[in-house]
Amino acid sequence: MARIVAIASQKGGVGKTTTAINLAAYLAIAGKRCLLVDLDPQANATSGLGIESPPHSPLPGLLEGSVKTSQVMVDTTVPGLSCLPSTSHPEIPVTTAMVQGGGVSKLRAAWKQAANDPLALVLLDCPPSVGPLTDLALQLADSVLVPVQCEYFAMEGLAQLLEGMRHAEHSQQREIPLEGLVLTLFSPEVEICHEVAEEVRRYFPEDTFETPILRDPTLAEASSHGEPICIYDPRSAGAWSYLNLAKEVLEHEWTEAGTRA
Repeated sequence: MARIVAIASQKGGVGKTTTAINLAAYLAIAGKRCLLVDLDPQANATSGLGIESPPHSPLPGLLEGSVKTSQVMVDTTVPGLSCLPSTSHPEIPVTTAMVQGGGVSKLRAAWKQAANDPLALVLLDCPPSVGPLTDLALQLADSVLVPVQCEYFAMEGLAQLLEGMRHAEHSQQREIPLEGLVLTLFSPEVEICHEVAEEVRRYFPEDTFETPILRDPTLAEASSHGEPICIYDPRSAGAWSYLNLAKEVLEHEWTEAGTRA
């Protein structure tokens, strides 16, 4: 049964999409059949995997049940990793009514229990803001992974995200725990990075991943070439960061009820 993880942050520029792309790639390399769902209208995860954006979003059709995931997902250059691309059209394709309808639970069930080509992990790349698309992701998710940039005001917006998770729990009548907080854009030589890391670990001692994602310009270069870092430069500092993060994620086991075993 697939595990669905939303990768969410209320701040832009924290490495959210970079984390979604490269974590998904390394999980696929580890043998986990992965689907990366690009829910961000900016479509950066789509372009970062070298995929052309479709003219229309597949989300309405998926929620209405008129389209199957297998019909709209696209294979990537990483074996075992597929992408559900986002359209670059600025209009948000999902309404509040769609999120509140019965299509969400049906789509969630379809992803978790796919009989043909079963998925191990579905990663949802959320937009960096509140709204119907983030609400949709939280209602679909088993857990939420939060990238936290190592700078001042690092946890700005985190309370709002946690509140959104509580609303989704109430709506879905199930627990939606933190998969974990990931420290991103970490520079070992910069003191503020260490101070922020200590603060995050003080407030979330059980939920912060040990692996920080090092600040590495190669990560941005890889995305601009439409490749995950494991293909573009597997020996880079960024590659090692995401490889180690993937190992940590694989160690997190969840029961069907959504609680950590």
